[in-house]
Amino acid sequence: MSPMRYPSLNGLRVIAATAVVATHTAFWSASYTPDTAGHALARLDVGVALFFALSGFLLSQPLFRAAAEGRPAPRTGAFLWRRALRILPAYWLLVVAAMSFLPGNEDATAGDWFRFLGLVQLYSRDWTGSGLDHAWSLSTEVAFYLVLPWLVAGLLKVGGSGWRPRRLLAGLGLLSLVGPAWIYWSASDALVLAPLELWLPAYLPWFAAGMAMAVLSVSAPGWAPVRRASELGSSLWTCWAGAAALFLIASGPLTGPVSLDVAFTGAEGATKVVLFTAIAALVLWPLVFGDQTAGRTRRLLASRPLNWLGEVSYGIFLFHMPLMLVLWEPFTHSLPVVLVGTWGVAVVAAALSYRFLERPLVQRFRNVVPDRRGAVPEPGGAGHAGGVSPAPDRPAESLTT
Repeated sequence: MSPMRYPSLNGLRVIAATAVVATHTAFWSASYTPDTAGHALARLDVGVALFFALSGFLLSQPLFRAAAEGRPAPRTGAFLWRRALRILPAYWLLVVAAMSFLPGNEDATAGDWFRFLGLVQLYSRDWTGSGLDHAWSLSTEVAFYLVLPWLVAGLLKVGGSGWRPRRLLAGLGLLSLVGPAWIYWSASDALVLAPLELWLPAYLPWFAAGMAMAVLSVSAPGWAPVRRASELGSSLWTCWAGAAALFLIASGPLTGPVSLDVAFTGAEGATKVVLFTAIAALVLWPLVFGDQTAGRTRRLLASRPLNWLGEVSYGIFLFHMPLMLVLWEPFTHSLPVVLVGTWGVAVVAAALSYRFLERPLVQRFRNVVPDRRGAVPEPGGAGHAGGVSPAPDRPAESLTT
């Protein structure tokens, strides 16, 4: 079974990154109004759900594929090394720049530096920092990286001997129940001493949605659930219309207030997680299942400009927040000005980071930890165009929000 290509997924990264930039710039431009438009702008943090679902799909698929084909799982050390190499250098650049130059971090202690550089800021009350608040999702995603190999191994073991996709899907469904339950408890318990509502368990449904798609994508094409998945995925606009309808519901009072200064209740937080899970699944679904070359939308998402923007989308996410703080006084400019200006400058910063930091490091050091034990690392890394991985492995290089 040869790995499939998913040419539209880089374009989806651009959409997800832009949604995150839009929701932050909407707050900075005083556009979180109490009407439907204000609620919708506040709920563009659904971009985080898209990124988490993408990671769940792309990073678990090689593990499930190996199990389906009866091969040993890819080496955990190589997976974690490549994730660290892809994520940490640009993130450390962000932390050093924000801590050194943003006035809001003038009183940062050595402990603050340690927490942010180590991506462990979520595990204490002091998890915020000027230009760094958005890194909570990166901290949560890194936690997912750390548990993913063992999570998949556990699901496969519980599922029994051989490839049993039905049991895996049932296990992922049960795992998804942890998210709303965790959110409801952590947001409702006055004794909680850390932002538990931002920890990995709260967002397991978003990752699990992508992992369920990975299970289906490596299962036998003739299996009835796979056939139905392909039928649904063949109609992109059916899936996206459903996602839009759910987003409209999520943009109402059921998911809590629009202000960043007001905490949501447990019920509101749980509802938001459930709705965002369905939205992310419906948006991603037709870009995984069905004819990947059909329709103008898929071709647009796979086009060269959007593919390039997808390559640098991690940097767009990383750098947009401190750039927004530097470029604009809060609540003094219109949303279009702040959004377009911040996004444009973030693209430039992201392109420079990708060209001179991220890509060279991945090219040179990707195979320092080889895929198989005893294998000799290739000098200079993979040595292929793009410097990330050969074509069959390229989808596994998921970025984050």
